[in-house]
Amino acid sequence: MLKKTLAITTISLIFSSNVFAKVDTYPAGSFCKESILKKNTAVNKFITSNSNFDNAMKRVVTEQVGADIQGYGFLYNPSFERSSREFVCNIPLNDDVGKFKLNLHAELNNMKPGRPGGCSFAKIRRVNDGAGWKVFSYGLSGGFTWTDLTQNGGFVHYSQYIDNKYERSTSLQVKCRTTSDQGSILLHHIELEY
Repeated sequence: MLKKTLAITTISLIFSSNVFAKVDTYPAGSFCKESILKKNTAVNKFITSNSNFDNAMKRVVTEQVGADIQGYGFLYNPSFERSSREFVCNIPLNDDVGKFKLNLHAELNNMKPGRPGGCSFAKIRRVNDGAGWKVFSYGLSGGFTWTDLTQNGGFVHYSQYIDNKYERSTSLQVKCRTTSDQGSILLHHIELEY
């Protein structure tokens, strides 16, 4: 009788537990890219406003934006038009995904407190409306400002719960900006806990 009670209790705990069973890790160097439309606009504006074309182009090609040296993280430290540019990470979801916990792990360098710049979230869904496939973006609540996150030697962590509602043909979009005056972001990876 004791063994039967213990077995039933154990099974009940397993099924009533709110513990996530799976963690998928997405390296930011592979899943994040700068918004090319916003960058092209910024580059054109910067080159037009600069009297020396060669110096302007040198600055464009040497700025710190893209995958880090190891190719794992995404380094974002634009050297011009900082407040008009952004980077975007697209994380694939599928109909096996319901509620999940989103975790972002980054390293900040030389950011002044109280400056705007952070991340917002959206769910991108591809839908066939009978006439063809359409792509819709649904903004999600939440988001953060980089300098509001608690830092541990420059390292920051952000978590938020999101519900995909087991919808297929979806992806999670993480859209981020840096602060307007200075500071770099090294986004290491994004985790989804199911």
